Amino acid sequence: MQIKIVQGNLEHMADCIEAHKYSQLGEIYYHPDEEMAELLIDGFNKGEIYVALDKDRNCLGFIWIALSGAFYGFPYCRILAVKKDCRGKGVGTALLNHYQKMGFAKSGRLFILVSDFNKGARKLYERLGFIQVGTIPDLFKKGISELILAKFRPEDES
Repeated sequence: MQIKIVQGNLEHMADCIEAHKYSQLGEIYYHPDEEMAELLIDGFNKGEIYVALDKDRNCLGFIWIALSGAFYGFPYCRILAVKKDCRGKGVGTALLNHYQKMGFAKSGRLFILVSDFNKGARKLYERLGFIQVGTIPDLFKKGISELILAKFRPEDES
């Protein structure tokens, strides 16, 4: 599948809401569409949301990258969501590769949270070299732990 990553804008709103709403994350941490739209507007306005487009410019998913979002200055992926019918086709990998390219241009360390129930996402992150560096129990919802994953630029690992 041919995938192009571009900065998202309001024309991608409905597709981004759909991708999040029907993800494992969205199903557990449900945000009504209006609330999710408000969050996404903030990300679009900050220029922090990037979308994956196919050759026909259909939006397949998105990633929200806060370049100074973790620990006072490290890149942090706030949300990654891929439309249900596009999963397993390289969209998530393409979005994460974009995050790594942008993030490592700023810092030697990248961060992302993954919920303990989200095994598929964790497998993808670990396949791309992210490792668990911590756990935050009950961060967003009682009984669910958020795993802190990090990736270190290879020359910074020593």
